Amino acid sequence: MQIFLIEKKISSQLLGLEKSGFYKFLIKSQKSDLNVEKTVSKIIKTVQKKDDAALISYCNKFDKTNFKKAADLLVSEKEIAAAEKSLDPKIKAALKLSFARIKTYHQKQLPKDFTFKDKIGVTLGNHWRAIESVGIYVPGGTASYPSSVLMSAVPALVSGVKNISICAPTSGGKINPAVLFAAKICDVKTIYKIGGAQAIAALTYGTKTVKKVDKIFGPGNAFVATAKKMVFGDVGIDMIAGPTDVTIIAEKNSNADFIAADALSQLEHGHDSKAFIITDSEELAIKISAAISYFKAQLPREKIIDESLKNSAIFVIKNLEDATHLSNFIAPEHLQIIAKNAQKFLPKIQNAGAVFLGEYTPESIGDYTAGPSHTLPTSASAKFSSGLSVFDFLKRISLISCDKKSFDKLAKATSILAACEGLDAHKFSIDIRKS
Repeated sequence: MQIFLIEKKISSQLLGLEKSGFYKFLIKSQKSDLNVEKTVSKIIKTVQKKDDAALISYCNKFDKTNFKKAADLLVSEKEIAAAEKSLDPKIKAALKLSFARIKTYHQKQLPKDFTFKDKIGVTLGNHWRAIESVGIYVPGGTASYPSSVLMSAVPALVSGVKNISICAPTSGGKINPAVLFAAKICDVKTIYKIGGAQAIAALTYGTKTVKKVDKIFGPGNAFVATAKKMVFGDVGIDMIAGPTDVTIIAEKNSNADFIAADALSQLEHGHDSKAFIITDSEELAIKISAAISYFKAQLPREKIIDESLKNSAIFVIKNLEDATHLSNFIAPEHLQIIAKNAQKFLPKIQNAGAVFLGEYTPESIGDYTAGPSHTLPTSASAKFSSGLSVFDFLKRISLISCDKKSFDKLAKATSILAACEGLDAHKFSIDIRKS
């Protein structure tokens, strides 16, 4: 993990620092090289052409399954019941706690319809409606994520989505029992044993077995992210998820062990994960680096962490008050602020997926039990997007209603603007109604 000593004052957008080594490092870290377009395009076209047969073939090839028929692609009620029975009661209790907290948070997030009559008598407003059908992708790969089921399915449930289905890659045809139990407590009954780009293609275009959906949610690997990007327009998507990241702002007297542990919790996700630490103490930076080296040697995912550390860095700056400029440039998925008065930094935070205040609010709390969805914007996309919420599962329909009196008050200006744009039929539709 590199340590950058930044002597110059840091300003908004890091102006004047474009030639510095740390600036170039950050720019490089924000680029996501998917580079799998040809493979993904072929998979999508094959699923469209060969339907369920393509899905069976890809599952057998990539997930080491032995599927023979389309029914094998579906998780049965018997499998869900067996998963619930086999699962450790402590895990079930933890998932139920997480479910309840996520549900409570998102219920408070629900927007309300409104209507009003303006001063000339036009009735205006908007109505919120849930998307009818959504597909949730639950990643597998180097780990299995029952928490991702809850973080996507619960907001969908709260929003009023009628049809929720899940796609999850398997290991030899088996899905983590915790994933199946999480789906059950979210009342999701349709679960497909399909992963990768083929799952995204199936949810987008439908097959005889997989029902077409209106919008797809959930993170995945480069193949999944590229597939979502390619099918957007034929289906809605939540976001293009890149490598996960965390930024930690830590004042000089912070606990180095806490910070090291929090960085490692993000770095263990994958070889392309990133952790950035901003502090005003070179001594603390050295302690954090040493703690990371010590702790990672005791973790089973040490090899993954070793790779992700190459993408990570500690930035030592003169004045911690300037840390928000650097953080806003990074636009982190997760931003932790560890300081005695962490709250004071918040008004200056412009770009972040989620903010965690105080030394006892590690990012892991947000991953599992806090309440807000842990599906957050990555690869600096927090500059223009937000984390998953009920709003992603809703559509807003505008309402406009004129009576004759209010129409007459708007008709002249409307007719003039239609003529200005050369749209004669628009003008005619107004003029034919004039008194």
